[in-house]
Amino acid sequence: MLRAIRSFAYGFLNTSLGFYMSLIGYGLFEVGLVTTVAGSFSAALIVASGVLADRLHSRKTFLTLSGLLMVPLGLLYAFTTSLPLLLLGAAIGGAGSAGGGGPGGGPFGPAQQALLADKVADERRHRAFSINAFAGTLMFSAGAVVARLPRVGASMGLDQMVVYRWLLLTFAAIGAFSALIPLWIREAPFKTEKQRGQKGKLIGKFTVTAILNGFGMGLIPTPLITLWFSMKYGVSEASVSLVIGAANLAGALSYIVAPRLAKMLGTVNMIVSTRAIGVVLLAVLPFISSFPIAAVAYTIRGVLSSVGFPIRQSYMMGVVDRDSRSTAVGISSGLGWGLPYAVSPVLSGVVMEEVSSSLPLFVSAGLQGLNSLVYYTFFRHLKPPEETNDGSTVAG
Repeated sequence: MLRAIRSFAYGFLNTSLGFYMSLIGYGLFEVGLVTTVAGSFSAALIVASGVLADRLHSRKTFLTLSGLLMVPLGLLYAFTTSLPLLLLGAAIGGAGSAGGGGPGGGPFGPAQQALLADKVADERRHRAFSINAFAGTLMFSAGAVVARLPRVGASMGLDQMVVYRWLLLTFAAIGAFSALIPLWIREAPFKTEKQRGQKGKLIGKFTVTAILNGFGMGLIPTPLITLWFSMKYGVSEASVSLVIGAANLAGALSYIVAPRLAKMLGTVNMIVSTRAIGVVLLAVLPFISSFPIAAVAYTIRGVLSSVGFPIRQSYMMGVVDRDSRSTAVGISSGLGWGLPYAVSPVLSGVVMEEVSSSLPLFVSAGLQGLNSLVYYTFFRHLKPPEETNDGSTVAG
C-alpha cells in the first residue's frame, strides 16, 4: 500500500515535470539541473537511511521521514516558479529523480526492501518483491496518465497552471498521509553481526554494477525522454504521457512472470539476458522514423529492462546478511546508482540541446550493456539461498 500510494504521486510528478517547467519558461538545461539536484540529494538520503536503519535497528522510522519530505516539494512547486526555490523543492523531495515511486522506492527503498525481505521466506522472496514492484509500477503508470490532466483541462478552457497547482497540492497531501502508514508496521528485532570485510566486498560489487546502470539510466530520465519523443516526432504531451504510461504498465505486468523466469533460467541469467535484449532496442530507437513503431519499441524495451528489477532487489536481499540489508541497498542504490543518475541528466540535457537529441540514448545503451557484462562476471557463481540444496548462499 505504501509503495503504491507514493508511486502514484511520483508518476504524475516525474512525467509532467519537463512539460511543467517548459510551461513556466524553462528549457532542457533547467530540467536536467532540477533532476540532477533532486537525484544528488536523494542519493545522499538513500545512503544515510540505509546505514542508519541498520545501525539504529529501526527501519520503519525512515519510511515515515521519507513521506514527510514530499510535503515541502509539493507546496514549493505549487506556489512558486523561482528556479532556486524549485531546486530547493527538488532537493528535499526528489522531483524528477527516482523519488519514491516505481519499483525502486527512492529514499525509503533501503528500509522498505529490508523489512520486506525480513517478513518472507527465501523461497517466496522473489514473488514478494515482484508483487511489491508490480503495485508500485502500476500506480506509477496511473500517475503518468494523470499527467494528461493539465492538457485536457486546457482543451476545456481551464488554466493549465491552476490544474498543475491542484495536482501538486495533492502530491503534498499524499506525502503527509503516507507518512502515517509505517506507524502500523511491526518490526522484528535483529542483531548486528561481524565479518565486515566480507560484507563490504560483496556490497562493493553491487555498487560497481549500480554505478554503470545509474549513469546509463540517468541519461534518459522520464522528464528528458518525454521531451525527446516530443522533439523527434512532434507529438503532444498527451500522446507522450500515454506512451510512458503504457511502458510502465507493460513493465508492471512483466513482474507477474518474473519469478517464474528466474526459476527457469536461474536468477543471474534471467537478470542479465533480459537487460541485454532491452539494450539493443534502446540503441535502435533513434533510427525509427515512425512514432507508433517507436512507441511500441520503447514499450517492449521497458518490459525487458523492468522484468529483472524486482529479482535484482530480491537477489541482493538473499545473498546479503540480514543485519546489512538496508546498508547494502543504501550504498549500492544511493552512492552507486543514485549519484551517477543525479549527475548524468544535466549532461544529457546539454547534449540534447547543443549536440544531438539522440546521442544520450546511444551512450545509455552502451553503459547498460556494460552493466550486464559486469553483473554476470561478478555474480554468475553466487547463488541465492533458494537455489542451493541446503538453503545457504554459495559462491563458486
